[in-house]
Amino acid sequence: MVNESRPRAEQLREALVAAAAHTVEAHGFPGLKARELAAEVGCAVGSIYNVFPDFDALILAVKAQALDRWQRELIEELGPFVPAGPDAAAKRFEDLGRAYLDFAARNWRMWSSMFEHKRSRSAAMDEYMLRLDAILTNIEQPLGALLPEADGTTRRLLARTLFAAVHGVVSLGLDGRLGEIPLADLHDQVRGLLRATLKGLRS
Repeated sequence: MVNESRPRAEQLREALVAAAAHTVEAHGFPGLKARELAAEVGCAVGSIYNVFPDFDALILAVKAQALDRWQRELIEELGPFVPAGPDAAAKRFEDLGRAYLDFAARNWRMWSSMFEHKRSRSAAMDEYMLRLDAILTNIEQPLGALLPEADGTTRRLLARTLFAAVHGVVSLGLDGRLGEIPLADLHDQVRGLLRATLKGLRS
């Protein structure tokens, strides 16, 4: 039902993103088809391109929404980070690793293809990268408490490295490419990786 108090274009954009996200959660990003999506929302195929410059921008909007949801759930579960010394920072990293694995496991179809998109400069990609930067900030904050002498550039690079390492363990473990691994064992692997890495950084 159309809400006359809001612009139709805005409502169509939200409906397309919601329908696309539902499809991705069921079939992954390869399941997204413009004609089928338009039929589900009840608009013409051409209407998609009235609110998105191209189909790629719609895909990026779905991914940005998933990052926003993870950020919200993370804050709801863990709360904001409060600097309280190196030990508290190390505990925060373990909590972040656990939360990341749990979210990926709950939303695997969406999450498994989040980082497969080839980067091309566009307004939609810039918006997506802002969301990803917000995720990395969650890692940079405890790094600041753990390594107070490190500058912002160093913390950002370390945050990306930690994120990539944990993501590798999570993605390989959940998709079964290294064999079936129980979720509890994956938690142990992520925790062990973080503890070893942080021990090296602190020394």
